[in-house]
Amino acid sequence: MEIPETTRTQRMRRRRMRQTFFIRLLLVVFLLIVTVMVTLGYAISRYKRDYYNNALRACDIMTSDIVEHNRKFPNEDMLQYYIPAQINKIAEQLNIFIYLFNEEGQCLLCSWNTEQQADDLVLDTAIRSVMEKEGTYLTDHAAGKFDRSIAEPMLCRGTTLTLTENGETKTYYLFSSSFTKPLNVYTSDMIFTGILLVVGLLLVSIVLILYSIHVKSKQLDQLLTSMKQYAQGDYSQPLSPEKYAGTELEEIAILAETISSQAQRAEESSRQFVSNVSHELRTPMTIISGFVEGILDGTVTKNKRMEYLSIVSQEVQRLKMLVTSMLNLTKFDAGTIQLNYRMFTLNDTAFRTVLMFENRLEKRNIAIEGLDSPPVRVCADPDLIGQVIYNLVENAVKFVNDGGTISFTFTDKDNEWVFAIRNTGNGISKEELPKIFERFYKSDFSRSQDKTGLGLGLDITRRIIHLHHAQIQVRSEEHVYTEFEVRLPHMELPEEEETDNPS
Repeated sequence: MEIPETTRTQRMRRRRMRQTFFIRLLLVVFLLIVTVMVTLGYAISRYKRDYYNNALRACDIMTSDIVEHNRKFPNEDMLQYYIPAQINKIAEQLNIFIYLFNEEGQCLLCSWNTEQQADDLVLDTAIRSVMEKEGTYLTDHAAGKFDRSIAEPMLCRGTTLTLTENGETKTYYLFSSSFTKPLNVYTSDMIFTGILLVVGLLLVSIVLILYSIHVKSKQLDQLLTSMKQYAQGDYSQPLSPEKYAGTELEEIAILAETISSQAQRAEESSRQFVSNVSHELRTPMTIISGFVEGILDGTVTKNKRMEYLSIVSQEVQRLKMLVTSMLNLTKFDAGTIQLNYRMFTLNDTAFRTVLMFENRLEKRNIAIEGLDSPPVRVCADPDLIGQVIYNLVENAVKFVNDGGTISFTFTDKDNEWVFAIRNTGNGISKEELPKIFERFYKSDFSRSQDKTGLGLGLDITRRIIHLHHAQIQVRSEEHVYTEFEVRLPHMELPEEEETDNPS
């Protein structure tokens, strides 16, 4: 039986969570072990150093006392009373074993607690060589044990004594040995403490990791649920990126919220677009249908027929431009539109375009300037540039103030053809100026002035201009004017023929 996609996805997610858990746990264990080992090593080394220093200090102090006593009493037989008494006293106080060897390596004295006979002990040749060379000796290995019956390791310290006896200088070797049991116990305790610490921290880490994974899994489930709703077009449950702040999901949540906002805007724009297109198509079709029916059934008198036919012609042109805009928009999105370069006069195209708005201009008493400028012939696609001029003129007619002025400028410069269309009126604010070429964008003012516009004209205009490798700029001053300026680069017609084709 085939496993459902949702179940498979959940299993894969749980498997990834387990992998993540074990990876994090291994990393935590490794870091804990390394940290505890370093800490234990440092603590043990410090204790060992202090322990050794104490052993060294006991032997060195005893040696110093013997030498100082010999200096004060040079004629006293040190081996007869003073040294044995000192050896036994220090050995009892510090619980250490003390040995005294002569220069030939023969043991002369040993503390009572050694339970050994001095005559039975001989200093190892290797140890004696070290003493002769360096004057001191230190080891915690078996080599430093004088009693081989002792199984435990011992710390052995040796120093050189130079004494004066009856005017004669003699050299002796004094050794102190002590069990390393305190050091071993301390080391064992530290290791045991370290193990408990590792286990405790490991348990805490496991709990924290599991809690972290649980929280992140819950956040991921919420995020996936919201994204699935968004994918189905349901935006009723908004995604709050602040819930994921500081986590790995924060960037994904922000991106999902951005996509959701854009999708909602696109959906709203699409609904508005369909509504506006329907209205735009219905209006001219209704006008055309009404006038044609009136002419056919005789309702319209003969002397009014030419006037109504002129209106029908204008509405047909309007309908043609609307359909052309939508078709071109589809071609722009698909990247299939082709340019058909021809030579034509910009002034003539602008003049014919203005005639299409003659009634609206007359009703609002709008003045037209600049159409009588010297003709400027350009090499471009006449249909597409005609659509640019239509869009810019239509935009100017919509937003020019009553009794205002629409001005045209045509210039042939060294490397480019320039034409501009300016209208007086409310203008465009600085905040909205960078957005006016966006698809479906309509400023707050234009929404109130233009109820049926699609918000496509300037987007199509920008695309056509870019296809011609040209530039378009907009300048505006609020409550004064708005001006669109187009700069077409000079180019030669691929073929010799030149055709004026304004449509």
